[in-house]
Amino acid sequence: MNLLAAADLNVVLHAERLFNLGGITVTNSMLLGWLTSLLLVGLFVFAAKRININASGRGLSLLELIVELITNLATDVMHDRKKAIKYAPFLITLFCFILFNNWAGLLPGIGSIKYHHEPLFRAWTSDLTGTLALSITSIILIQIYTIRELKIGGYLKHYFSNQPWNPINLLIGFIEVLGEFTRIASLSLRLFGNVFAGEVLLLVMAAITSLASPVATLPFIFLELFVGLIQAFVFTMLVIVYLALATTQHEEEPGQVSDHSVQASAVGAVSGSSSKG
Repeated sequence: MNLLAAADLNVVLHAERLFNLGGITVTNSMLLGWLTSLLLVGLFVFAAKRININASGRGLSLLELIVELITNLATDVMHDRKKAIKYAPFLITLFCFILFNNWAGLLPGIGSIKYHHEPLFRAWTSDLTGTLALSITSIILIQIYTIRELKIGGYLKHYFSNQPWNPINLLIGFIEVLGEFTRIASLSLRLFGNVFAGEVLLLVMAAITSLASPVATLPFIFLELFVGLIQAFVFTMLVIVYLALATTQHEEEPGQVSDHSVQASAVGAVSGSSSKG
């Protein structure tokens, strides 16, 4: 989207095709997503080499803040610090990837730089196929982690009880399986809708204000920076909840966490984070 000088108001839901690479169609959202991924990998590698017990610096402090935030959030939901640390790399990567892509779509020139009359860059999270890929990947990884945690028997018990031949239990099991697909839809649509709507708002404001767009859109850009952070947090929070529910034993034993307690912890964690913010 052109954030600073929108000469023409052209809102397109789908990502524009740029070129073919080895038989694969590359879109502008894929291109910016790859560049953002390379930037993230570079930052993580740099931080891994520089970080130590006495490490200092704003960049490293910010990274440590993100790591602690996500790890503590997972701990509050799962009630297990070791378990939270175990899944922290996946959750931190997910949060950072979404956050950086949300913010990348707000950079000047995104949407205005053309390639064969099409925008060269578009935020990954403003493309429904991009958010759908994120949601599918997250849910698949949750299934893999669940099998590793509970084994095949425990994994099946998560959906079907000890008596799957019971018609009621069988029906509930199929509803649980269907729930995984609804989670994919809700995760992808929520993220896409909020990010895309924000970019459309900026585009409309830039078109309306014309030459004054750099000043007129500035408050909305700051608003979208905040919205991008919140959406990355909400997506990651929901994935943590789904992961905690999936990796919890179906039959509760002493010391185990029930589905209701996990959900209550999730609500409390979100409320606590909101109040701190």
